[in-house]
Amino acid sequence: MNMNQPATLEDRVAGILASLSDSSDVKSRYLKLSGGRLSACLLYIDGIVDTVSIQEHIIEPLLTQPIAEDDSLSIPYLIESVLQITDVETVKEMDKILRKLVDGITIILFDGHSEILAADTSKWEERSLSSPKGQRTVQGPDVGFTESRSGNVALIRKYIKNPSLQVETQTYGDITSTSISLVYLHHMVDPDILSDIKQKLEQISADSVIGSNYISEYLTKESKTLFPLVLNSDRPDVAAAEVLEGRVCIVVDGSPFTLIAPAVLIQFFQSADDYYIHSEATKYIRPLRFLFFWVALYIPGLYVAFTTFHKGLLPVNLLLGFTAQQELVPFPTVFEVLIIVTLTDAIFEGTSRLPQAVIITLSLFGAIVFGQASVEAQLVQPITLVIVSVSFIYSSLVPIAIMNYSVRILKLSLILIGSLLGLYGLALFTLLLLVHLCYLRSFTVPYLAPISPFTRRDMAKDVFIRKPIPDINKTIPAFHKEEPMEEQPKKESDS
Repeated sequence: MNMNQPATLEDRVAGILASLSDSSDVKSRYLKLSGGRLSACLLYIDGIVDTVSIQEHIIEPLLTQPIAEDDSLSIPYLIESVLQITDVETVKEMDKILRKLVDGITIILFDGHSEILAADTSKWEERSLSSPKGQRTVQGPDVGFTESRSGNVALIRKYIKNPSLQVETQTYGDITSTSISLVYLHHMVDPDILSDIKQKLEQISADSVIGSNYISEYLTKESKTLFPLVLNSDRPDVAAAEVLEGRVCIVVDGSPFTLIAPAVLIQFFQSADDYYIHSEATKYIRPLRFLFFWVALYIPGLYVAFTTFHKGLLPVNLLLGFTAQQELVPFPTVFEVLIIVTLTDAIFEGTSRLPQAVIITLSLFGAIVFGQASVEAQLVQPITLVIVSVSFIYSSLVPIAIMNYSVRILKLSLILIGSLLGLYGLALFTLLLLVHLCYLRSFTVPYLAPISPFTRRDMAKDVFIRKPIPDINKTIPAFHKEEPMEEQPKKESDS
């Protein structure tokens, strides 16, 4: 619908209000200008606009500035000499007018004039800056992202004050119209990776985009894997550091977590404390973190496999202890392990979302009942409780929480395979897992890079052991991308 059709001011306002289903939070304000000879109307949605700005920079100038009701009243004159708003434009199409209104823009209509002004007076309710919840540090900055897209982009710009920092913003979601920004350094980002990300974003066809995970699943929907292919972070310093390494940061409006692509496996074992604590000892924490990850993954499955199929491979004293405990418990070992693992996962899920007072109660209840009481009641073996507890504690050392969900599912798979096929099944599963990890790609970048394919320069820089920061900063960021297969020239057949 075009707003150029001849109609009174009241009819045009009524048409816009009808398009918004006469919503009660849509406010209209009629004005009489030029001694009462000229009428205007302001339309805005209450709660998402700055009413003080509307009063001081739109209403007062229109009422106090002398405006003649003749040809001198023009849209350029109002924009340049009357209105005191920095962002003002003309709109005509009804769809664009409605889109501006729901974005917090104030619409100004004039009687007898088809042009309509849209003045940016948006003011969304936002929470103040707070500590990051996903990645806490001992000595690092204590500021996290909020739900404001523009505010999060500004936090990244606070760390990277460089004109090469590019910000591209588009809206996605036919109903929600969620703003999403791509933040990257123009001279450091890989153009092929950036093009791949943009292409996948353009293919998004959805009614709603509520959070960053919506975008993450659309970007990685072609890869069927339990491992996260996009890194998420609620720390501005982490996002800025990844951008400085040539990656692309995806900021979604309404989400305090930004997406970082491409992401490789080793990134999920890097903590911000690795770079803020200056100590030789901290450089060797990361390999331990990586080792504990695999121990947490395999130790329950190995325990079930040894006690079920390969008891002869255990030391005699250890075997006697396992056998003595097993005789007192009515359940098979695999059943015990599955019960305790699922209960620890349930406690973890509950403590992640319940109120603080309930968390303390639930933790104490779980520790007492499923610890001491279950052993004394001879429902589980003490060694089973120790094995599962060690696995749970080691898995919590992974800095990025999203990786813990992959650990929990793979752990259950290894327990079941160990109970059915023993060590041979675990060996086969490990082979398939390595093949799967080698096959994974995050926006054309191998998931195991720089381990496989092996890149000596990156391996010596910041993989298992962090080199001194001056040496890291000297390295120009580069990604080992999958090289396309060259087509062999076809041989011409003799006629």
